[in-house]
Order: sequence, then C-alpha cells, then structure tokens
Amino acid sequence: MAVALLFDPKALDRSRSSIYSVARGLAENCDLQFVFDQKLGVGPKGGKVLGRFDFAPPRILIDEFLKKDSPRFRWTLCHEIGHYVLHRKIDRRRISRHDSLIDCRPELFPRRTAGWSDLHWIEWEANQFAGALLLPEPILKRELIRIQTELGIPNVGSVYVDDQSQNLSDFRELLSRLGKALGASRRMVQYRLSDLRILNDARHAIHDSALRSVAALKAIVLSGLNHQARSHR
Repeated sequence: MAVALLFDPKALDRSRSSIYSVARGLAENCDLQFVFDQKLGVGPKGGKVLGRFDFAPPRILIDEFLKKDSPRFRWTLCHEIGHYVLHRKIDRRRISRHDSLIDCRPELFPRRTAGWSDLHWIEWEANQFAGALLLPEPILKRELIRIQTELGIPNVGSVYVDDQSQNLSDFRELLSRLGKALGASRRMVQYRLSDLRILNDARHAIHDSALRSVAALKAIVLSGLNHQARSHR
C-alpha cells in the first residue's frame, strides 16, 4: 500500500503491517493529531464510539476502552487513518451534521448494503483502506503460505472451505494463527482473504441446498396436512 511505503520503504517486507510508522509519519509530516486516552461517549444512535476523525483541526481519536495494540484497536486506527487519507477534503456537510466522522461498531465492520447513502460509501471506503493497511496482500500471503505449510494443508496460497468437519477445523485454525501473527481478528482476516479472492467459501452453497431441501419438505408436509384436513370435513 502506497501510504505505508511512503513512511516505511520496507513496509511490505515486514512480518506485520507498519501501521505505527504510518501514524508517526502522519503526525510528524501532516500535523495530524492522535489521541488514545479519552472516553468518546456514545454516537447519535446510542452505540459506543470506538473511533472518531475530526476534520478541523485534523485529529484521530481512539476510545480508551480499546486495549492498545489489540486487534480491534489496530483495525479502528487503520479505519480512522483511512478517513484522513481519503476523506479529509470532502464536503462534510453532505455526510454529517458534525465536524467529525463518528465510528461505532456497525461502521467498523465491512458490509455491503443496498440503497447506500454517501455516508455508507465513505465508511465502506474507510474499511477497504483499513483492510489493505492492516493486512497488506504480500504480508498476508507470505504468512498464509507459511502457516498452511506448517499445518500440512495442500494448495498453499489459496483457501478452500466447505462444511466437511476437517476443512472447517483447518479453516478455524488457519484464521486463528493468521490473526495472532498479523495482529488482526479472525473476522477481519476472513474478510480480507475473501476481498482478495484468496478464499473460496463453499459453505453457503451447502447451506442454501439444505435450506431448499427443508423448504421443500415443509411444503410437502403442509400439503399433506391440508389434504387430511379437507378429507375430514
């Protein structure tokens, strides 16, 4: 990622993302303030605020509730840096009645939503940025191959999972080890693997098939009950 290389030319050769080098570089060269020791309160919808980006003066705040360098702290920091890099010059009147972008748990989890507003798109962009900064593709792929080799998983460099018990067990172990090695939650590792199209998740196909079978069985049973009811009239 370009922003990491700007402040650490060897960023993609590291064993973990250079997120703190990026933060230091932005603080020293762009007058961006970082505040990690305040309670940020609750957001407009009542959820606990975990991170905030202030437009003027530019500041990134992470709630003191988040343990320093924990997976959630690291993700939130990357998300707020994304707001600064991508959104500091936008017309904020279009997306907020405040002079800040306020992030609770819903804004900090990547998801796709129909009928998006400008604010939804901005949060999605910040999450995409966070994924790339926290889990750069070269670092993630190197660690993936190393762990797959250790676990004896074939076809290293790609991930396949379905509903077979051994595949599920291997997948959970893989996510756990990747998360610990890279300082990210299992959920975010899975999201990033999927986003990079490294993950082929076939579980939903089996689930959909099972749901269709259940629905068909339910229809047959209901049809039989209706037939019996009519015959007893």
